[in-house]
This record gives sequence, structure tokens and C-alpha cells, in this order.
Amino acid sequence: MLGHCLMRLARSQHEVWGNYHTHPVDIPGCSMFAMDVTDEAEVKTRFKAIKPDVVIHTAGLTDVDECERSPDKAKSINSEGTRRTASIAAALDAHFVYISSDYVFDGAKGNYSEQDSPGPVNHYGRSKLLGEEYARQACSRLLIVRTTMFGLKIPPQAGLMESLVKALSRHNPLMRFTDQYFTPLYTRQLSDLILQLVELGVTGLFHVGAMEKVSRFEFAQQVADVFGPVCAEIRPVPFRQIDGLAMRPKDTSLASRMIVERTGIQLPDLRVGLLQLKQDWEMMMKEGMVNP
Repeated sequence: MLGHCLMRLARSQHEVWGNYHTHPVDIPGCSMFAMDVTDEAEVKTRFKAIKPDVVIHTAGLTDVDECERSPDKAKSINSEGTRRTASIAAALDAHFVYISSDYVFDGAKGNYSEQDSPGPVNHYGRSKLLGEEYARQACSRLLIVRTTMFGLKIPPQAGLMESLVKALSRHNPLMRFTDQYFTPLYTRQLSDLILQLVELGVTGLFHVGAMEKVSRFEFAQQVADVFGPVCAEIRPVPFRQIDGLAMRPKDTSLASRMIVERTGIQLPDLRVGLLQLKQDWEMMMKEGMVNP
């Protein structure tokens, strides 16, 4: 979801290599190859051949419930995969960028800054936090970006955004939490920010989120407004944990003041991101990259 946006933006000014795991991806202007981040020998062989100046590590198991069902798998991909990739990148003196998550926090207070102590409540968050620790141990030229995002996936995968838009178009009532908050960025907005940080050679830990936090209910309302005009009713309900699923934190909104203060980069607006997504969706449908 993030990787193809990064490559599409970077390809005009850089030599770009991207890898996939099980689903081949073709992005014009980029060199693509298959690679398993849990296979140290394979990662080492690929990286030595490419000799990257920058490695942006977006690979991960992001299905929160799958991580809960298979914690060893989550750790193998999200934690150990990061350790291997970071170590090999460091040996080649590459600038390593690790994409972490707002789910490293317990969600008790929200508006988390980089100084707040993490406390993940599920295996996904724990595996991502351990990935941060492994990356710090391996790299000196390290940028950690904690964020949360929405965007489009390349078929045959489908993500939450596609599912939400389709559900709205069916006109069946939807329920969304009014008091579960986050600060989501469209993947194209996030990609642009990451590439700016790379160009500046920035290292350290940064929170990168939208200017203002929104509830899951408010987010769905904005999606309906952008993708309208005729959409399903969205019913507001209070937050609760859903039986059988991984525990979700209630408020993982990120305070992203440090990135503004350190770099002068301005944070994007959520509605602008949704409008960009709609335009990109239409363009990518014409190119045959995504489904209607």
C-alpha cells in the first residue's frame, strides 16, 4: 500500500528498486524483484548486488488479527525481518528508514509525542516496537517514522479503504466508533513526506500524522462526503472491543510537532488526502493497476 506510492514518486529523480513477496508487481520506471525479508541470505545477496544508498523498509505483516493468531509469524516478519534488513543495510552504509506504527501505544491518552513511552496492547504493536529496537541496535543512519495510513492496495490485495468505499456504495447502514481516534495520512502524502526526510538526510524518531485527529466515525463521514453523493447511513456508536479480534487501542493519535520544528515540513490535511486518493484511484484504474 505504501511501497508502490513511494516508488511512483521517487522514480523520476532516482534509480528505484522495489521488492515484493508473493504477488508480482510491475511499476514502470522501477526495477522489481521477489525477496523474503525473513531470509537473511536472500536479503544479503540482493542488497550487495544493488548497493542501495537508501533503504525504506515498508515490508510487514499488517493484519492485526493475523498477528494475534500467529505471534511467531508477526515477530519473524515485523521484528526479525527488520533486524536482518537493517543490519545488512548498515553494513552497506545505507540510510535505513523503518516505517513503524501508532499501534506501539496503548491508546489510553492519545496525542502521543516522541517522548511518550510505548505500551502496545496486541502482538502487532509489540512486533513493530521490537522492530524499532532491532533497527536502533543495527543502524547509526536510521530514521524511524511512526505513522498510520490509508490508501490503495495493488490487486489481488484489497485494503480497508476499498472495503469502506464499496460498503458505502451498497447503501447498507454502517457503524463506526465516535471515540476511537487516529491521525491518518494518505499513502501518497506520507510518501512525499518520507522522501523529503530522506533528501534532507534526517535521522532519529519522528511521529508523522495528519494535522488533526479524527474518530473512526468522522473519518468514514469524510470518505462518504468525498466519494458521495449517495452513500450509506453511517451510525455513530461508542468504542468497544470486539470479541474474537485482537485488542485495539482507543486513541493512538500522534502529535507530530517535532517534524515541523526540526524540518519546517508542514503536515498534510486529511480532506486533501482523500481528494488526492480519489483522483489517484481513477488514474490507476485507467492504467489497470487497481480494481474499480
